[in-house]
Amino acid sequence: MLTLTLEKPGANPAKRLQLSLNKGARFTVKVEWQCNAAHEDDVDIHALEARNSGNGARVTALESILSTYNTQKMNPKGGALLNAPDGSFATPSGGLRHSGDIRTQGNYETITIDGSKIPVDVNEIPLFATVHKADHNEEHEGGSESEEEAAFADIETCTVTIAAEGGKVLGSYRLSSEFGEFNVVQLGSVMLNDGVWEYAPVGRGFTGTINDVLAQFS
Repeated sequence: MLTLTLEKPGANPAKRLQLSLNKGARFTVKVEWQCNAAHEDDVDIHALEARNSGNGARVTALESILSTYNTQKMNPKGGALLNAPDGSFATPSGGLRHSGDIRTQGNYETITIDGSKIPVDVNEIPLFATVHKADHNEEHEGGSESEEEAAFADIETCTVTIAAEGGKVLGSYRLSSEFGEFNVVQLGSVMLNDGVWEYAPVGRGFTGTINDVLAQFS
């Protein structure tokens, strides 16, 4: 397992991981976390169907944001995505599917990327993890949560694993302690370049809500 370190100005980008030469390939991104039992913290994973034309990844449609906070269950008045009976939800294209919000200690959330369904104008899928105060073993009930109340310093371990459709692990990263002051981290981006899927580790820390972060990608 590799260590994901905090992105530093002027530093060379981390080495990209080649995932597949098949444009229609499927991958699973899994985020696992564990915190002290005395802490009531939850880690969520989010992804974007974005376009990068050379000046950074950009999203133009609300439906392209795969996030618990963008579901009608969590955000009845403004959520764009519907939850399935099992709690999972997906973008309209079906290219990104989230396993659903899970708050059980030591458990995980997953995002499945289906290259055969990703819109043709999408060439980058930024991936984010957020931490916020939460009652373990409960689901998001609706409304907004104050993400500023928690930070990754409250999380003992947080790892991201990218696996092929058959379960073969292609890459695994553990967040370093450098992210302690932040409550949002861009873990990396799944990139499509000339029909080849790659994973670019990023390690960019943010302080604020997920909406504050998404504003930088719109």
